[in-house]
Amino acid sequence: MLLNIVTDEELLVSEVVKTILLILIAGGIFFNLRRLIRRGNSGRKIFSFFILIFLFVLGFFVGRVYLIEFRLLKNPEYVKGITTDYCNVAALGKGIEFEYEINGKKYRNCNTFYPDPIDSIIVPGGEYMVRYANAFQNLGRMDFQKKRNNK
Repeated sequence: MLLNIVTDEELLVSEVVKTILLILIAGGIFFNLRRLIRRGNSGRKIFSFFILIFLFVLGFFVGRVYLIEFRLLKNPEYVKGITTDYCNVAALGKGIEFEYEINGKKYRNCNTFYPDPIDSIIVPGGEYMVRYANAFQNLGRMDFQKKRNNK
C-alpha cells in the first residue's frame, strides 16, 4: 500500500493528484453510465458495465486513501514511536519499521525515510514522532524530522 508519505508538502501534493484522479474516475463512471442507458450494441453495453464496475472499485480505493491522507493533513495527532528494523515498502524500496502505542494498543508500521538520508535515522531504538489520524490509528506514519519531545 502506498501509504508512506508524511510531510505536509507530500500530503498536499498527494491530495491534489488524488483529486484529479477521482475527477477522471467520476468522468469515466458518468460516460459509461450514459453508454449503458442509451440504446445500442449489447456487446458495447457489456463492456461498459465491466468498465463501470472497475471504475467504482478503483474509485473506492482511491477515495479511501484520499480520506486517510486528508485526515492526516488536516487533523494530525502525534505519539512517540520507536524504530525497530528495516523493511520493504511496496514500489518504493527500503523503509523503516516502527512501533507506537495509542491508548494502550500497540501498532507496527513501515514507511519510507524520504526526504531524510537513511544514515541520519537511528535503527533500531530511534525515537521519533508518529503522525496519525484518530480515525485511522493503525495507519500511523513516522516523521523522522520530528524527534521525540520536539513536536
